[in-house]
Amino acid sequence: MSSFDIEFAAVTDIGKIREKNEDNVLISSDLGLGVVADGMGGHSAGEIASNIAVSVLAETVRKVNNGQLKIPQTFLPKLDETERKILMAANLANAAIYSTAQSSEIYKMMGTTLTGVIFDKDFATAVHVGDSRLYLFRDDKIVQITTDHSLAMEHVRRGLLTRAEADRSKIQNVLTRAMGIKKNIEFDLLKFPVKVGDVLLLCSDGLYKGLRESDMAAILHEGKETAIVKLCRRLVREANDKDGQDNISAVLIKILPAKPVTFKQRLKRFFSRD
Repeated sequence: MSSFDIEFAAVTDIGKIREKNEDNVLISSDLGLGVVADGMGGHSAGEIASNIAVSVLAETVRKVNNGQLKIPQTFLPKLDETERKILMAANLANAAIYSTAQSSEIYKMMGTTLTGVIFDKDFATAVHVGDSRLYLFRDDKIVQITTDHSLAMEHVRRGLLTRAEADRSKIQNVLTRAMGIKKNIEFDLLKFPVKVGDVLLLCSDGLYKGLRESDMAAILHEGKETAIVKLCRRLVREANDKDGQDNISAVLIKILPAKPVTFKQRLKRFFSRD
């Protein structure tokens, strides 16, 4: 059981110039899950890849929770249950995209980024590949939790480009890792504690191309008392106004104080026990 409540919101927009939206978002309060995927590939392949990514991930988590699917004992036994569950779900999603990509010439080059976060007790566990991002907004400061798997950021890490140069670089959109390209890929797995007042932002690159981190922090600070859906819409709208050259997606997750449990709810829980 968590010592807090969680509120979710998700918004995705086609942007100003794209003919279709290849981003997909998913939020599920019953699974404690938020996901953003940014698809790529010709025809409608990117849209299909990102859709498979979010739907297979969520469906696998649901099946594990319901006992319909068991995590093999040999699957990364040193990790905790939540880490194993989200990582297995991501691996199955990648296998499904790869299989679809191999089934048709049209889909051959399709792939997608994936950034997902799941909550258990007082911790968030993130699974990540590509250049979509997870940010944590805490105490009026915003911090990028994930690392971009892009050629530009690889050059930053090696000291060949500054962060500012990378943001303007022509290689900014070249990914070094993505789902669907290979049968087996390496995901980043990140686990960190969360507390009441935290806001998590998952987004596709369309959002951070339009908004600097200082812009995001200012919007989140100003919107502390704003409904989370309105806040999510504002982030996407302002990114679109300032750039809009790509699809733009955002998932916002707010950590709230736990609501007191009513007598009726306690009774229901007591009688629903095995």
